[in-house]
Amino acid sequence: MQNKIVSKLFKEKEILSSGKFYEFIDKLKIIVFVPHKFVDIVADGMFGAGAGRIANYDMCSFRTEGTGTYKPNEKAKPLLGKKNFLSRVEEIKLEIECTPGNLDQVLDAMLKNHPYEETAYEVYEFKKRGKEEFGVIVNLKSKMKLMELFKRMNKNISNDKDDLKNEFKKIAFTDSEINETKIRSAKFLNCEYLISISNKNYKLIKLH
Repeated sequence: MQNKIVSKLFKEKEILSSGKFYEFIDKLKIIVFVPHKFVDIVADGMFGAGAGRIANYDMCSFRTEGTGTYKPNEKAKPLLGKKNFLSRVEEIKLEIECTPGNLDQVLDAMLKNHPYEETAYEVYEFKKRGKEEFGVIVNLKSKMKLMELFKRMNKNISNDKDDLKNEFKKIAFTDSEINETKIRSAKFLNCEYLISISNKNYKLIKLH
């Protein structure tokens, strides 16, 4: 699809870059700080709840050694250290991926198995590129009107005619139906529009 779309619709001198349009998947990473002798207990609990799965691999994690500090007050019940004194404890920074769908179960398992009264942890959102190709992305050197693009495509489109007066520089094409995953992926890649050309039905989605 890539060479066909690019060569048919754009002149070589107009193109800044072009490439494959890939799926981008929403993922989460949990980071938790655990004393050495409890790290496998905490990790195994999180693995059992569905975390740490990357493609064909289970129980994936990353572990970094470091020193944690804290000063328990009178109301605290510290596992290590004394109240009103600064404590330094050798800990492991444990990093494990999970999906949004199993986040609560993984956090429940982590908190259940962690020995501290107050567990220090963080949850981060990130994206990972999938293996599925959706189509092609074209990035132009200068802006082009949508009207000009569809003139080159020799196709009419059902969108409001006012839309066709708009300009774009970066656009994604797919030869299958548009869904939320394609829209999110194209937005993440800073495309301004997404066009579906499946089954000779042309659909235009404005992204930004």
